[in-house]
Amino acid sequence: MSERLEPLPQEAYGWHYATVPQWADSDVYGHVNNVAYLRYFDTAMNVALLEHGALDLSASSAGPIGLVVRNGAQFFREITFPASLRVGVRIEAIGRTSLTWGFGLFDLAKGACAARGQFVHVYVDRATRRPMPLTPALRACADALFRDPATVPVTDKQEAPK
Repeated sequence: MSERLEPLPQEAYGWHYATVPQWADSDVYGHVNNVAYLRYFDTAMNVALLEHGALDLSASSAGPIGLVVRNGAQFFREITFPASLRVGVRIEAIGRTSLTWGFGLFDLAKGACAARGQFVHVYVDRATRRPMPLTPALRACADALFRDPATVPVTDKQEAPK
């Protein structure tokens, strides 16, 4: 994430996950620590994968695993405990062996995008750790969550999804 990102509205994301900060997420300065934002994004991503049938957590699973090869966040507004949060999730790019995930973290009381994040997952064979093509389930999940970043208007107007 080298370019400057702008806050996006909740409608820019095709799937949402509700969460709240834990007391331990706050740092000595009284706001939610930056690393907690990445945990919120990671949890939302994995729940989205589960809900779309693209993540098998069983011990007998033989499918590929997603390795995070890049992540980052850009912060716009402070979040303090307590808060009601929503993580917007979308796929921003689909590769042969990878997915680029985009996230927006919204403070529902303030109605604003507090941060945006991005993860790049490369899917690899569990044993060899060599990249593998996306499975049909991963591809279906990616297609369902895809939002073309070039067509999403950048706005600071934040409203709840309809």
